[in-house]
Amino acid sequence: MKFSMKKLIGLLVFLVMAFALSAANLDELRWVPKNREALSKLIDENKNQGNYVVFDWDYTSIYQDTQENLFRYQIDNLKFKMTPAQFSKAIRKDIPLDNFAKDYVNVKGQPINITKIANDLDKRYTFLYNNYIKTQKMSLEKIKQTEEFKDFRGKLAFLYEAIGGSFSHDVAYPWVLYLFENMSVSEVQKLAKEANDFGIGNKLGKYVLESSDKLTGEAGKVSHQYKSGLRTQPETANLFHEFEKNGIKVYIVSASLEDIVKVFASNKSYGYNLDEEKIYAMRLKISADDVLIDEFNEDYAFTQKEGKSETIERFIKDKYEGKGPILVGGDALGDESMLTKFKDTEVLLIMKREGKLDNLVNDERALIQHRNLQTGLLDPQN
Repeated sequence: MKFSMKKLIGLLVFLVMAFALSAANLDELRWVPKNREALSKLIDENKNQGNYVVFDWDYTSIYQDTQENLFRYQIDNLKFKMTPAQFSKAIRKDIPLDNFAKDYVNVKGQPINITKIANDLDKRYTFLYNNYIKTQKMSLEKIKQTEEFKDFRGKLAFLYEAIGGSFSHDVAYPWVLYLFENMSVSEVQKLAKEANDFGIGNKLGKYVLESSDKLTGEAGKVSHQYKSGLRTQPETANLFHEFEKNGIKVYIVSASLEDIVKVFASNKSYGYNLDEEKIYAMRLKISADDVLIDEFNEDYAFTQKEGKSETIERFIKDKYEGKGPILVGGDALGDESMLTKFKDTEVLLIMKREGKLDNLVNDERALIQHRNLQTGLLDPQN
């Protein structure tokens, strides 16, 4: 059969257009160009072949930490449902009685331990519970002007940092989750949405919280610096969409509470649009009436460090004929195990933070992507 030149040109144009439409169409945005090229190539070479990818959430899929943002929002707005006795038990749960690490002393340089600071917090929470949380005798605006609130805010925020900086991850990571006791799953998710929206609207930066000068208590006055703000990452959202469009499933494995991550990752207002069933994170036990209990759900892995790899092994690999993920995205030591565990992993997408995962930057599979600390935006220049 003979083709006229006109028909031949038409066929070539059709083939070029068909190839262009079938190729990965990852938006340029602010990716380092070579990273975008490598990710597009990965998609083109692995599409529609029963593959999947795994990402961490905080500091990887978004900028900053959704769990920490929610924790401080919860404090600032006194969003608690525990009685004073339940609060007292929750803040002490599994915390060693030893003094905190040397970086977590009071402003006079005196050591602090859980007994001292928890005794102070018991008194402050009882006041706040009786005057606002339970009765709302005072408005939130008025109670936030009290020394009791100032001491509570400063010391509970400090306690979280002190536990994380002094003790192991298996103690520190579940602790902050216990403060949701007596909330239903829907209440936690509603609170998470409020906190996300506040964090996204809040400026990125650092600020100092101090406890009361007047109600110093057993622990004394404490002071610590914290980070503010959250940001979505359009590049990551677009990457998720391209993976899914090309038959490569996207999973999240995070050390934050699963119900919180689900809100951010699946709610269409944030643009990631992931399937809730593909999100694995920390879980608390839930009562028969859908209320959170201050106990870690040990039917699931502790999703930090080796627990992230264990989660992939137990809940994801078997859905893909035993294959590991073709790409893993992470930012810190807690992600290192899943970044390096699986022989099928072709790309390590490292959202680089100062002093984190330096040992992996020279891995031939690694794509290093920096961000601007002032804006949270990806840095196309690295």
